[in-house]
Amino acid sequence: MRKAPAPLSTAPSATLAGIRLLATDIDGTLTHGGRIPPDVLIEFRRLSRAGVEVLPVTGRPAGETLGLARYLPGIREAIAENGATLVTPDLPVEALTPPPDLGRLFEAAKELEHLGRPWTLSPDRFCRVGDVAWLREGRTDAELDGLRAVARKLGVWLVWSSVHLHLSDHDPDKGLAVLELARRRGIAPHEIATIGDSANDVGLWHTGRFGLAVGTADVAAQLPVIGHPPAWITVESGASGWLELADRLMVART
Repeated sequence: MRKAPAPLSTAPSATLAGIRLLATDIDGTLTHGGRIPPDVLIEFRRLSRAGVEVLPVTGRPAGETLGLARYLPGIREAIAENGATLVTPDLPVEALTPPPDLGRLFEAAKELEHLGRPWTLSPDRFCRVGDVAWLREGRTDAELDGLRAVARKLGVWLVWSSVHLHLSDHDPDKGLAVLELARRRGIAPHEIATIGDSANDVGLWHTGRFGLAVGTADVAAQLPVIGHPPAWITVESGASGWLELADRLMVART
């Protein structure tokens, strides 16, 4: 039986104080009502000044994420497409996984559509490099969990966020991308905190990968479909939960 996440308030102060990198999902984690609140942007600056770099790790496409990496305060680069690409302003997009077999993914999508209502291709398709995304359109976690099992039989992987569902011909893993970037930077895994809110964030929560693996309160209802639940969970949902973690990191450094 998987261990339920513990309240973030019980996380050791020594662990919080040693964090140098905060790898964070965007949609449903940094956002409220589909927007990043001003309070979050203020915390980006505060964390940066305190020696904690924020690293966005999102399912959004490389093209869109490049804009975020350029304009969000304190951000040097970001990981996009659930770990498939690394984007850095003024540099070419770097593929972190092999290029997808698009024909195979679209054929699998047709098969999966037969099990329910039609899929709507995400309008950001033109700026994606490493996967294909469709709009979630209110599908429940249980419904998507069933589709995921069928997708595996078809030889592809399905993951989802609060906004999209994604098909890939490899197992998407945001955490492996974070570890690769940390290796290049000389940051140890125990110096990394991660936070997310949905099933596509499980790579950020694998036991023993990171110093602090956190889920927002939204994760509680999704535990039956999450293979690797976070070790810690916030009281609040979405951006309020993210701010809870940011505050804990700042307090631990004072």
